[in-house]
Amino acid sequence: MARPQNQSRQRQDEVVERPPWLIPVVVAVGVITFAAIFLWYYVGPSTDELLGLAPEATDQVREVQVTVGDVALSIPANFTRFSAARSGGAKKRVDLHALLPDLDPFTERQRAEFDRSDPMSPVLHIRIAETDSVLAAQPRLELIYLPAVTNHEGEEGPFGLRHYVFRNETGFAGQDMYVGVGPANAPAILLCARDAPLLWCRREILLSETVVLRYRFKRAYLADWKEIDDGVIALVAGFRRNAQADASSGARTSVSAPEELRGETAD
Repeated sequence: MARPQNQSRQRQDEVVERPPWLIPVVVAVGVITFAAIFLWYYVGPSTDELLGLAPEATDQVREVQVTVGDVALSIPANFTRFSAARSGGAKKRVDLHALLPDLDPFTERQRAEFDRSDPMSPVLHIRIAETDSVLAAQPRLELIYLPAVTNHEGEEGPFGLRHYVFRNETGFAGQDMYVGVGPANAPAILLCARDAPLLWCRREILLSETVVLRYRFKRAYLADWKEIDDGVIALVAGFRRNAQADASSGARTSVSAPEELRGETAD
């Protein structure tokens, strides 16, 4: 009767016995997996890069057809900052870049200039985005900005601008406000960071009731604010005209100016 029990125990021992190569293989697979994860994390593309949301300039000049809200645009690809925009179609926002003073689009020859972020960087950033919370310039000035400044009447500033200083306890601390005269006598409001490393000046313009144009440039170029403002408005108007021309098979039609640029204010 003992023999069957011994045979059963022997079979069990054979079943649980591991091959001698198994542990080294498991260790090797673990090492390779860890190394791959390490390399991917430090060397591989980021999630933003995979989604086309990391800055990736191109010198292609093909037209990209984009719609942001109710604003249609036809934009040369070399103005776009992110590859995701180059797929075209409906977008929540489109980010563009150009070089001052002439708003030149990206070229490989000028890559070093586009990569600059120092206080004298000539890069202009433009964003066209959907919004439901931006007022036209005049009511924005009266309802949001002026109640937050220390000098409600302002003071004469440089370059044909009026200068205002925000109170420290407001959300605009560390910024100056400069107000000039924009198209159709609408106020051109520039908020400028006072301290390094930012030193940006930025401006917002409504393109429609649901779409806003935002652009920013280094404060060192504030003296050229009027030329920059006129240039950005003309550039975006050209993108809109090109989109209408494409939609009408080459027959160019006029693009009505945004309410803000006609000097009208929101209710």
